[in-house]
Amino acid sequence: MANNLIAIPEVKKIYELLNPKPDLTRFVGGCVRDIILNDKIGDIDLATILNPEEVIINLQSNKIEFKKDAINFGVVTAIINNISFEITTLRQDLFPDGRYAKIVFTKDWKIDAQRRDFTINAIYCGWTDIDENTINFWDPYNGKKDLIEGKIKFISDPEISLQEDYVRALRYFRFFYKYSRFPHDCNILDKIFKYKKNIKNISNKRLEKEIKKILLLKNSRDILQDKNVLDLFVYIYPGFDKVLNSSLGKVDF
Repeated sequence: MANNLIAIPEVKKIYELLNPKPDLTRFVGGCVRDIILNDKIGDIDLATILNPEEVIINLQSNKIEFKKDAINFGVVTAIINNISFEITTLRQDLFPDGRYAKIVFTKDWKIDAQRRDFTINAIYCGWTDIDENTINFWDPYNGKKDLIEGKIKFISDPEISLQEDYVRALRYFRFFYKYSRFPHDCNILDKIFKYKKNIKNISNKRLEKEIKKILLLKNSRDILQDKNVLDLFVYIYPGFDKVLNSSLGKVDF
């Protein structure tokens, strides 16, 4: 995929459809990080004020294929010419239990940003002038600065954030090995090690999904340089070290 969103016709189409009025929908997540770092665009996620039913009506009226398997989480996936767009309604997560939470939809971008894990994942952007390709960033936690400097920071206290969703521990390692320019923060590692049993109890399907993403990183083998981190991965996923040594970018569970 291109390293410029405007160069992807399907992106322009979905963005315009979901913005009948300005700033109803913005890009978020990996594609925003790719834009900032001038990397090849990967996954394209959007956050929107529109509720899931409104998104579906919009897609149906424009004869766009979609999936709604995760609609209970406010997620609708649109598909245009084999390109998938994950569209998530702004939300607040209440009463998290370590994996799931009660979801309440909102129209407040700040509330949506607060429930995210890392500052680099709470950067939103959209076109102020799509024809001129003028992009405006909304970045309440200075995630753009952290991304450029290679700093992986939790939005809230790391221990509280981990207790809200233990998958965040694995996401921390993925983003660390992909973007960090600094050594691990010992305080963060201590908190992750503290909850290793909870991390191990994540469903096998989700665990394998996150482990695979880590193994596919170009520098995933850097994990071998830190025995404590490697021991953690072997604990939560026995045989991880063997898969890591043999994968070289090829992962097959």
